[in-house]
Formats: sequence, structure tokens, C-alpha cells
Amino acid sequence: MEKAIEVINTGNELLDGRILNTNGQWIARMCASKGLVVRRITIVGDRLDDIASALKEALSRRPALIVITGGLGPTPDDLTARAVAEALDRPLELNDKALEMVRDFFRHLGQGITPAREKMAWLPVGSRPLENPVGAAPGFLIQHGGTIIVALPGVPEEMKAMFKKHVEPILDELAGGLNRYEARFLIYGLRESDLAPALEEVARANPGVYIKTHPRSEEGRFYLELFVASVASSASEAREKMSKAIMALWEYVSSLGGSMMPYTPE
Repeated sequence: MEKAIEVINTGNELLDGRILNTNGQWIARMCASKGLVVRRITIVGDRLDDIASALKEALSRRPALIVITGGLGPTPDDLTARAVAEALDRPLELNDKALEMVRDFFRHLGQGITPAREKMAWLPVGSRPLENPVGAAPGFLIQHGGTIIVALPGVPEEMKAMFKKHVEPILDELAGGLNRYEARFLIYGLRESDLAPALEEVARANPGVYIKTHPRSEEGRFYLELFVASVASSASEAREKMSKAIMALWEYVSSLGGSMMPYTPE
């Protein structure tokens, strides 16, 4: 099975434009930094059927890992646990460990458990609750076939803390020692169509190297932003692959009278 990853971000606020999907972007960058591939990022609203359907579709593609964010809180529109249970055809159960996590959080605030707070501890049967070091809602991990499903809160601060604690070790295991290098350049004096033949040729000559151009303009001046990334089983091999591709591109740009310089985004 390919060690691909899918992300499902939930929340009506993502669909009506109130909030940018920064969770999806952040997770994708974390996965890419390990040399892993995010095949899809799916956004769905706070509807039980939509979340369950998105998960079923993702499972049909048999990724190694599915990360779901949002919908784990105490309100009626927090439906992720129910949706996962429905998609996997499993019942929900009051998870004792998750309930203790919720109790501990509110105990430190001098507060007790309520039905709304208890709701956060109802998980699909077979789930392992994941401690939330920042907020009240536990996440959970459940395996289905060869796919690991991890559900995390949608609040970015909570999601990031839990991802680093619970998901990053999974990424390291999936990556199995892969090394990734990437670099950016600005190219002046050429249009994207001028560079297209070289992109195809260099990519073909350097398997494992990803090359992408993005046209830009500033104050009427057109230029290209070039992104190059390589993944290999050793650091030296990844660097060598990327260096070879960059040199070939630099020679091509220079031969057409353009200029190419390293670029670090702010």
C-alpha cells in the first residue's frame, strides 16, 4: 500500500469563507517535510452524512493515514466521532480514559462534568483516546484495515500541539528514513512557456525531483518563482538529486539570457 496521506478538515466556517483552512496547509507542510505525500485535502461542513461520506471515500483509496480535524467539542454540531463511527459501522461508547481526560481538564478549573462535556468522551468502539495538552476535547486514533485514522480538534493551537505529540511519530514511522530537501529561486527574463521544455526534460532526467514554476508580477515586472524538491532514502542522495536538477535548470535559463537567483520566502 502506498504511504499516502489524506486530510479531512471539517467546519461550516471553512466553507462560507469566514476562516482560511490553515489546518490543512500546516498538516500538508508537516507531512511534506518528512518526504510523505498528501494526496487529498477535503473540506466538509458540520453535517454528519458529509463527514461520514468523506471518510468512506478516503478509505476507498486506501491511504496509510487519514487526519481529520474539527468536530470534537461539546456542541450539537460537533459530529466527527459519530461520523467516524457511522463510516466504520461501529457504535459509540463512553470511553473511560477519554472521560478521565475531560474530567481532569475541568477539575483544574474547579469545575465538574456536565452532559455536554461528557459528550466529548463518546468515541467509536476500538478508539484510543489522545491527550489534548492545550484544551478539553480529547482526540482519538482508530485503525481500519491498513489505514490509521486520527481525529484532532479544529482549534489550530490544540491541533498543532496534538499533531506534534501523537501524529508526528506516526509520520516518522511511515517515512522510514526518507530525506527531503527543497529550494526556491526567482527567474527573470523568461516566461513560463520559455522554461516549459526544460522542466519536462530535467524532471525526466531526475526521477524523485519535483519541479514547479509559479508566474509572478510586481510593479509591472514579470518573473517566475521556481520550486524544487527532492526525496530520497539518504540525505546525500537527496542533495545530489536536487543539485543536479538545479544546475541543469540554471544552465538552461542562462542559455536563453535569463537570470536565476536563490529565494527565501518571508
